[in-house]
Amino acid sequence: MNNFNILEYKFIPVRYIKHSGNKNPFLVSLTDAFIRCEEIADLDCAPHERIALLRLLICIAHAALGAPKSPDHWDDFGEDLEEKITAYLKRPEISQHFNLLGDGARFLQEDVPSNGEVTPLSKLTPYLATGNNPTSSDHFGISPHRKFTPAQAILALLAFQNFYPLYGAGYKGRGPCADGNAIHTFLHGKNLKAILLLNLLDHQTIQEFAPNGIGKPIWECKSDEELEASTRTYLGRLVPRHRSLKLTDNLSGFYHRKKSLLYSSWEPYREPTSTGILNHKKERRLLSARLDRGIWRDLHCIIALKKNIQTEGVEVAPILRSHMLAFDAGECKLWTGALITDFKAKILDTVESTFTINHQMFSVHGYMTYLSGLDLAEIISTKLYGAIRVYWSALKHETPPTKEGQKHYWNCLDQDHRILIQLAGNPESPPGKADFGQASAEDEWTKLVRGAAKRAYESVCPRTTPRQLKAYAAGLSTLNRALFQKKEAK
Repeated sequence: MNNFNILEYKFIPVRYIKHSGNKNPFLVSLTDAFIRCEEIADLDCAPHERIALLRLLICIAHAALGAPKSPDHWDDFGEDLEEKITAYLKRPEISQHFNLLGDGARFLQEDVPSNGEVTPLSKLTPYLATGNNPTSSDHFGISPHRKFTPAQAILALLAFQNFYPLYGAGYKGRGPCADGNAIHTFLHGKNLKAILLLNLLDHQTIQEFAPNGIGKPIWECKSDEELEASTRTYLGRLVPRHRSLKLTDNLSGFYHRKKSLLYSSWEPYREPTSTGILNHKKERRLLSARLDRGIWRDLHCIIALKKNIQTEGVEVAPILRSHMLAFDAGECKLWTGALITDFKAKILDTVESTFTINHQMFSVHGYMTYLSGLDLAEIISTKLYGAIRVYWSALKHETPPTKEGQKHYWNCLDQDHRILIQLAGNPESPPGKADFGQASAEDEWTKLVRGAAKRAYESVCPRTTPRQLKAYAAGLSTLNRALFQKKEAK
């Protein structure tokens, strides 16, 4: 039987720099991902799969390279990662743990008794229709005839162990990355090697957010006690095994049991790619992704690195803290993503966003520019809500479509939010003007907000009858007073 050792079996979808125009991604093995990391432009997969793969690659890199002492000691750290990591993976005591199948140690699996009912392998894949995951694009259901390739099974298993929410059958744990629908932030680079080096951590930063230290990967643990202790360490959590399961040899499903490793959630522990904030009740929680809210609207929390920026209660992702000295010049690129659940067992969707940020945006000037523009958008959203209510109240309508109008408004801004990012990254941007962030301003962002509000108002407030025309004028007058405030006389 082929054991499908993932060190040699191709399962990681990537894009090569020289073949960026190819429609379909290439597949590489775990070893080749490191050997050819300078040729690989990026991973090419769904957001939750990307997060799980990066955590695996980062964990292996740390296990082979260690970590620098502090954020001041990056210098040439990891420049020879290809040689050191491949040598690490070739060690017999390490390589034996990366078999997908076989009689020995299996990757992210346990020796669960092969009896009882087999759970279909589609249960490991959130975009396939199984159990709590009905989808509109998948009608295959749990048919035993559904086939999975080893590459699909490896990626599904890795993502499942990182992300799956409450699974039922009396088991109360969840994958650490699914905690709170957290937004995960990674730094992006010109190739896979740069991406890996930008997302490693130094020892000082690790000690600040992981009290039990760097630890070691689960494949290096030699006893149940070490495995249990790994759930509270940095490397032990990067590649988790939160469910005890064993794949069937034909990859049609898996056996599982209730007892397994439990990974602490927020708090006392949070993942190195997540951001901590205070909610409206002044309670500490993770910055969460929402289907009705673009990630750009929370970007000011994600990048609040400077201590002189007044963002109460924000704890930026340790990955950004470890590399903050690199943000003093040029541009940086951020990738953000999340898997969104109903906070129970049902998976709803995945989201992702990328941001190219000028270093000026990390200054007080740039940060306040962004925050002022965002505040203006929020204020106008509230005014739009009021204008829509005025219109429908005039028509004696008790349930005005305010949610639809605001959704239209934010969808318009979602498409052009980069204008605000560019303003914040420009040292000559409008914050020097007294009216920036006010509806009376005439900058590009303010004009965009006005246009979005007017289009949203018109989308839910028709004017085809005399009664509608009268109501439209009343609501529009309310909206215009907010959109075109008169400047105060000096």
